[in-house]
Amino acid sequence: MHPSRVRSHSIVTASVIVFAVIAGCASAPVGAPVDAPRLVVGDHWQYRVTDNLRRGTVSQLDAEVIAVAGGSARIRLDYSDTSGRTEWIDEVDGQGGLSSGALWRERPRPFNPPAQLLAFPLDQGKTWRQVIDTLHPDTELRDQILIYGKIDGRNATTVPAGRYDAVYIYRIVQLDDEEFWRTRTTLREAVWYAPEVKAPVREARAAEYTEKGSGPDMTTISTESTVLELVSFRPGGK
Repeated sequence: MHPSRVRSHSIVTASVIVFAVIAGCASAPVGAPVDAPRLVVGDHWQYRVTDNLRRGTVSQLDAEVIAVAGGSARIRLDYSDTSGRTEWIDEVDGQGGLSSGALWRERPRPFNPPAQLLAFPLDQGKTWRQVIDTLHPDTELRDQILIYGKIDGRNATTVPAGRYDAVYIYRIVQLDDEEFWRTRTTLREAVWYAPEVKAPVREARAAEYTEKGSGPDMTTISTESTVLELVSFRPGGK
């Protein structure tokens, strides 16, 4: 859900605001563990994406399950904004892992093991950490993607599609894109997952890196501050 076309750079202010608000949200216990969804061909989600680094520019993301086999699903994603459209395919396994697709603003690629963006069943207080060994796409040197996730109860949220008592997940992803002049990109994501729509109904995402150096000239650069909200869900299999 993160096409390369959307690019903005500024000092990290919007990201701090977004996650200061999120940190203040009170959560209730999850209750019974939430199992992985049963995706079927035709499941379709439409999202509104608000870009806070581009003065609230609004774009649209459509996602639809196009194939299901052996516990895995292929999901076609179609992102459109004023610059045009971008389409790609994510493949997800039955436990919330991304086995092929785009983690952020990159070309889709395989992940072995799958990138554990969610960790079903979703249970109160559950945490997970993952290290994925990779090769840097430019230098072909060994690198790593680091993922941390935590389930922090239920948190009610209202989006254009309605009001949901969603499972709240906090996630940090560190990408394998470090350069000699800057650190790797760090993504901080707040996710509200609603079992009744088999997917998140809201995601707040902030991304940043820090320029390397010493002294007062070191600068942290914000590269994303977006909010994704569910507009509609249409179940498939009908």
